Amino acid sequence: MWPFKSAHVGQQDEVLDAAPIPMTSPAQQSLPKPELVAKEEETLVRFTGWPNERLSIPLILRAPTLMLASFACGFSLGASQGATKGAYRYRAENAHRLPTTQTGWFLYQKSKNYHAMLGGIKEGAKFGSVCTGWATLFMVTEEMVDLSRARLFARGDDDVATGHRDFGSTVIAGMTVAGIYSWKRGLDHFAAAGIARSALRLSLAYGVIQDLAASLRGNPPAYISWLKKKATE
Repeated sequence: MWPFKSAHVGQQDEVLDAAPIPMTSPAQQSLPKPELVAKEEETLVRFTGWPNERLSIPLILRAPTLMLASFACGFSLGASQGATKGAYRYRAENAHRLPTTQTGWFLYQKSKNYHAMLGGIKEGAKFGSVCTGWATLFMVTEEMVDLSRARLFARGDDDVATGHRDFGSTVIAGMTVAGIYSWKRGLDHFAAAGIARSALRLSLAYGVIQDLAASLRGNPPAYISWLKKKATE
């Protein structure tokens, strides 16, 4: 037993000599390292939004969302209108040969519903694509105005310049798209003026909503910061 015991004790001594004894307390060991803290802060900032972007969403994510939403709205409106037109067209084309039996009426209604569904899908896809195109043009114009204002007034990097994404760019983009739409459709002066007024109201409301959302997230536009400064003086 004595040689085995001495060998066992020698192994324990070697293990104790090899393992360094920590000189810090368990509470100090549980503290996060500076690298981990910086990484956690970076992740937190990443998931709480992008302060220099509209609605705190970058363009690469905001563009597909807006396009999908505009297509869904356009498809809903177009499908409703297309289904109604398809049903009316089928009834007009078959008004001279109405069925006289119960089976005939069943097939008549079934065919009418089929033509209504087909017309709704076609018109919905067409109107949804048109709405997506106009919404994309509006978004691109708004972003171009934002970047142009940032370079013109801030004279710096677009990602660093803040305070130039406000309702002004939204109104300019809305009026530009309204003008292009009126010119493309060949509207007269009165109709174009009505389109411009509607675009002004909608773009102004949408821009103010974006400014309020940015202010609530702690990144107010330049004019809101100026108003707050004047109010506190």
